[in-house]
Amino acid sequence: MKTDAKREAKLRAMLDMLRRGENVQNRQLQTWLTAEEYARFEGDRREQIELRKDLKDKPEQILEYEKRLKRAIFTYSKADNFSGRGNHKAAQKLFYQADTEFERLAEFLSEIMAGDASLAHWFDRNVHFDATNTPHSSSENFPRVITSRSLENRGGGHLTGMKTKRQTKIDAVETALESMQHKDEDDAAKIARRMSVARKLRKLASD
Repeated sequence: MKTDAKREAKLRAMLDMLRRGENVQNRQLQTWLTAEEYARFEGDRREQIELRKDLKDKPEQILEYEKRLKRAIFTYSKADNFSGRGNHKAAQKLFYQADTEFERLAEFLSEIMAGDASLAHWFDRNVHFDATNTPHSSSENFPRVITSRSLENRGGGHLTGMKTKRQTKIDAVETALESMQHKDEDDAAKIARRMSVARKLRKLASD
């Protein structure tokens, strides 16, 4: 029979293992989590699997945005390269072209967001522009798709809910330990209330 003390010790040992980067098997979790806690863990794990599937299946609008952003960045990089080599005439022409491509990119982004606001979860930052926060004509100011490997990628969007398998297990064990702690506190409060009632009854009986 699993006592609370033994269960807590096992959970803490598993938590230490997970935090050290070691693996804890699902069957170990199932043994020491309650049925309800393990069901929540399984649900969290399924959500993570679905989230990863969703990230592999980008909407057409997002693919088009990535293509246009890549093209504008390429043009800007060429202009910067020509400028660094002293070919200012060619650089000026390409900078102008890059400005145009970035302006059209901002317009395209506004259009797709107006058509489907849920696409905002695919970007690493705010995508709702107005006169005060329109991005300038340089690549770092434009939102990145969250799957981008660019150094400019700030994360966010769907990625805020992304967890590793290990983190999912850590969350499950930490939640179980917190529940045990709250149970102990509740039990202590109940005992204190019963003792208080008993004292009052004894006092009434002696009066």
